[in-house]
Amino acid sequence: MRIHFHTFCAVLAALMMPGASMALAAVCAAPEIARVDLRLVDPAPKVVRSSSLHQINSKAKAHGLLKRGNLVLGLTQSEVETSMNIQFRGINQDGRICMTVRQVDARFGHRVLAVQVPREYALGSCQYTTVLKHEMEHVRVNREGVRKYAKLLKRELERALIRFNPRQVNSMKRGQAEAQRILQNVVTQVTNQFHKEINTQHASIDKPGGPYDASGACRNW
Repeated sequence: MRIHFHTFCAVLAALMMPGASMALAAVCAAPEIARVDLRLVDPAPKVVRSSSLHQINSKAKAHGLLKRGNLVLGLTQSEVETSMNIQFRGINQDGRICMTVRQVDARFGHRVLAVQVPREYALGSCQYTTVLKHEMEHVRVNREGVRKYAKLLKRELERALIRFNPRQVNSMKRGQAEAQRILQNVVTQVTNQFHKEINTQHASIDKPGGPYDASGACRNW
């Protein structure tokens, strides 16, 4: 079983350069490639054994690794975070502003990645090993997913900025808001793709009768 969330935040930084010596039209006509630095956050999972079988079932709501009676035996918690810091440059001449995005510093990956195994299952027991094997497959899907989509996110942000830069705007505030909207739409589209793909893979892992089904895996279970 897996749980995942997505959070987004953006920080804006602007540099205004009044009284530019060159003509505004010439500046806006010149393309400028923005730099995108994307940091992948890919921690190793933590294995937690502090919750009881009943507590894990309450959190999982009867989805995930099952045995007879639809009892959930383990849980993988995944919280995926995306954040961006956007730097701008604006040149003001004759009341007109030519704005470019200079740099984007972004983060994408797991803020939380943890596997919960019921404390009733002794370390090294068949039950413990079976649950951990199942949940580590969910972890593998999550980690491979963030690595793949971090690269995709970087590429899509770069493409969006090539289309955006440079941009003549009425004010820096409006220009920043427009750039943030465009970049956030890119983040939303990429993360939606990410969740759709990994959820399909997670469902396959949790499928009854599959290679990670717990039914009959251990005696006295």
